[in-house]
Amino acid sequence: MRLQATTLIAAIAVLGAGGARAQTPAADLERCEKLYATYERHLGKKSEGQPGPSLEVKTAIEQCRRGNTADGIRTLERTLRANGFKV
Repeated sequence: MRLQATTLIAAIAVLGAGGARAQTPAADLERCEKLYATYERHLGKKSEGQPGPSLEVKTAIEQCRRGNTADGIRTLERTLRANGFKV
């Protein structure tokens, strides 16, 4: 009985720690949208010599909007860092 209680407490501790680091889907989507807005504001404007968002960035925002925020955020962060932004 004591072993079961110890195991249960350990499982709750592990699950609780993991949950504290994970964001909600809404928060992840909001993060993705903010990253995309930063990209658009500084790098994605269509004007002379600038073609607008790359296919990779367009795919990233679509991934986010369809629920695959982890991959979308990763791509947007990588793109912004490669262009000198701190994220």
